Amino acid sequence: MSRAERAAVIALVLTLVLGIAKVAVWATTSSLAVLSQALDSILDAVALVLVFLAVRIAARPADASHHYGHAKAENLAAFTQTIILGIVVLGVAIEAGLRLSGGETVATPWYSFALLGVSAIVDVFRVRMLRDAAREEDSDALRAGALNFTTDIATALIALSSLAFVRAGFEKADAIGGLLVAAAVAVATIRLGKRSVDILMDRAPEATVQAISGAAAGAEGVTQTRRVRVRTSGHQLFADVTVAAERTYSLERAHDISEAVEKEIELVLPGADVVVHIEPMTEESGLVERVHGAASRVPGTHEIHNVNVHAFDEEHGSQLRVTLHAKVAYGTSLEEAHDLSERIEQAVAGELAPAGGAAGGVADVRVDTHIEPLDPTLLGTDVTAGRGDVVETVKAAALEEPDVLDCHEVIVTEANSELSVVAHVRATGSLPLTRIHDASNRIEKRVHAAHPEVGPVLIHFEPR
Repeated sequence: MSRAERAAVIALVLTLVLGIAKVAVWATTSSLAVLSQALDSILDAVALVLVFLAVRIAARPADASHHYGHAKAENLAAFTQTIILGIVVLGVAIEAGLRLSGGETVATPWYSFALLGVSAIVDVFRVRMLRDAAREEDSDALRAGALNFTTDIATALIALSSLAFVRAGFEKADAIGGLLVAAAVAVATIRLGKRSVDILMDRAPEATVQAISGAAAGAEGVTQTRRVRVRTSGHQLFADVTVAAERTYSLERAHDISEAVEKEIELVLPGADVVVHIEPMTEESGLVERVHGAASRVPGTHEIHNVNVHAFDEEHGSQLRVTLHAKVAYGTSLEEAHDLSERIEQAVAGELAPAGGAAGGVADVRVDTHIEPLDPTLLGTDVTAGRGDVVETVKAAALEEPDVLDCHEVIVTEANSELSVVAHVRATGSLPLTRIHDASNRIEKRVHAAHPEVGPVLIHFEPR
């Protein structure tokens, strides 16, 4: 048995004993203040049974029918207590009103004072016990029980005062004390019910939403936080977060961004169960990015590259001409490749000039696609030592470029009777990438002109 369950059982036993004693005292005194205390104790016993059951149910793990666990059983029990307390308030208030108008003789024997005093002392013990257990177990049901017994302390003191005034000769004090008890219980009921209803209705705490939104926005790769939804079940916080990222990112990059968002949220809300959904940026994307995004969405497309977009001002309106290369699975037939090419062209044209109106003033879009197979993994051989002629050609071609500072590594590989070259060169780190790219193209052309047997040439630039 957990500490929460033990606390509920001990509080239940004490409540039953006090409830029976209060009913016996009410039968001999006819005191409304004592009756309200007796009814409150009886209903407290019912509430504690609910608390005990709720704590046991809430401890169950998530299953096929309850994906978020069973922790809301505690909130349901707490809400049920508010209904019970509401019934007590209404009944005591009605009886107090009747007594104020009609009057009834109230006895004030010494044992009624003793009982109420003992009740207040026991309530102090129960409140401390339940609060400690609630803090350790983070239990809303126990927290609600502690709040309930806190009001019982106040109502017991009010009942004591009422009986004292009756003994002094003020007969109406008992009914007034009953009304005060009802008012105190009503305040506790409202406080208790608000939290339970908020959680059962999945009310999102504004501060929590703001904290998650700020953490997600700070994750690397996130360009915008679009939506945050949170809910709680017991002490567990669940969050659904939608963020935007560049539309050309790969699936692996998107996964890395998702994990980065989760880590940032963990820093501000430890233990939160977070699900991240990533959407592509569209409104702020350039035409080339939009082409990449539209073409990549077509099933069967593995890679998009060499995208070129040219704009023309024609007599009857503007025109875009798009060319791109798309890679598909190795072994794809010409017919299958052609069908895929048409789907890619339709997707890109629809992206740049959607049906129902031109996008951004574009009246016509023409798309031409080159389909090529993904290269399979080949068994290669390092032939650098035997092809010193290629190595020297690469180094000489690289050093002809004014921006190249040195060429310090050249690797020549042979696979399927074709040579491939990788060269590492250095240049000033502040040079524009476009300038470096143009230099790479010129080096490749010189190498191919000198050695037609060489296929792919990769120039790897490093800053210095």
